[in-house]
Amino acid sequence: MTTQPCSPAVLLGRLRECDRLLPRPGTIRSPTLPTVPWAEFCDPAGPWLARCVEEWQERGGFRHRRAGIVLVAFRFGWLACCATVPEHHLGAPLPALDDLRVAVTAEGRLSGLRPTGDQLDESSPQQWWDQLSRAFEPLAEALHALGGPVPESHEYWGNPVGSIGTVLWRLQRAGMPGDAIATARELRAATGRERLLDIDERRDTWPRRTTCCQWWRKPGNGYCEECVLWNSASRKPSSAVTS
Repeated sequence: MTTQPCSPAVLLGRLRECDRLLPRPGTIRSPTLPTVPWAEFCDPAGPWLARCVEEWQERGGFRHRRAGIVLVAFRFGWLACCATVPEHHLGAPLPALDDLRVAVTAEGRLSGLRPTGDQLDESSPQQWWDQLSRAFEPLAEALHALGGPVPESHEYWGNPVGSIGTVLWRLQRAGMPGDAIATARELRAATGRERLLDIDERRDTWPRRTTCCQWWRKPGNGYCEECVLWNSASRKPSSAVTS
């Protein structure tokens, strides 16, 4: 935590503002979306994960099969960081990701996370990463079983690690208190995968991914602001895949 302690009412207000800024569990309100236990979603032989890969393939018009597979890892990494990084930064209890359920649209899109409401007893950077990586590991293994890279591939793990910077950068731009760059550095260190997120406070967009989420492969699309391809000669305006 790099934010000064505040009253419970102020903290609640800040978290509600995070709900407005980011796709967090509290912003997925539709009771009509089915929820699936995380272990069931990650079953490569089940209907959910394969359909989620296909939904990305269809939405992006991808010819490259790996694009949809890696984008599933991106989607979960992004949602998991949105659901937990603001709490750590602001000094709120971390939501537990054990017994997680996920909301899935009729098209197969991973729409949102539905934690149980339980909270961790400890909110250290290592505790944060331990629980996020425990949730991410079965997804990486299942995506490998569907034909993707090996489970330890940076193509998967660059997504939750890179999303640390994106979440905190957005909070900083919105005027949230605390040292967002310091929080990003302490959480990045806890991952043991520091080289997957480049942080340079001299840049306006100070976080840069060092792996690719694959969204640029969508025909006619551009790049996200924190993309590893930030200095590509063919770069176009961001299409905000992280919405």
